[in-house]
Amino acid sequence: MKFTYWLILAALFMYILPFFVFDDIEVFYSSYSFSGASLVERPYVVVTSIFMHASLVHLLSNVLVWVFFGASVESELGRNKTLLIFFLGAFAGHAASLVFYPWDAISVGASAGIFALVGVGMLVRPVDLSFYPLFVPLPLAFLGVLYALYNVYGFVTGADPNVSYVGHFGGLFVGLVFGFRHTGIKKGLKIILITLGIMILIPLVWFLLTR
Repeated sequence: MKFTYWLILAALFMYILPFFVFDDIEVFYSSYSFSGASLVERPYVVVTSIFMHASLVHLLSNVLVWVFFGASVESELGRNKTLLIFFLGAFAGHAASLVFYPWDAISVGASAGIFALVGVGMLVRPVDLSFYPLFVPLPLAFLGVLYALYNVYGFVTGADPNVSYVGHFGGLFVGLVFGFRHTGIKKGLKIILITLGIMILIPLVWFLLTR
């Protein structure tokens, strides 16, 4: 069993835990979520917050991306490097959040670590397939570029003020660094440019065929 799945189980456990252990779930979130203030008082939140999620939708949307990208990266790079990329991405997300958001703004979730897996996965296993989020098989390179563009859109427009787009960028940066180190900058850029070209070409062809 891939270690990626054990990490996902840890996130599922952390979501269920407060319903059985804490009378007030808000106490759980205030005690184990990440912020600059909580980091000073409780340094362990740098890890606990990664496996916490704000809602079931938040958890499941992360898990479905995590499954496909995490499994592919682990198959290519091995367990230890995958863990390193995931946690460095999550920590980079924390650091970026501290710079950009208020000191007492709390954050939870594995998104930054998952974005690190997205960044490396789209380069080292570009043609592996994912069935999320469109329920049709799509290459990881296509989804990786799509997630990156969506994150840029969300950041620029402020689509959801509860989402740490800056934290996602921190994780994505870590993943791309590892991805380029593995594939080489020339090959990595070629994968991204070809993917962008296909993404532009598909709607253009569709438009021409349906005129």
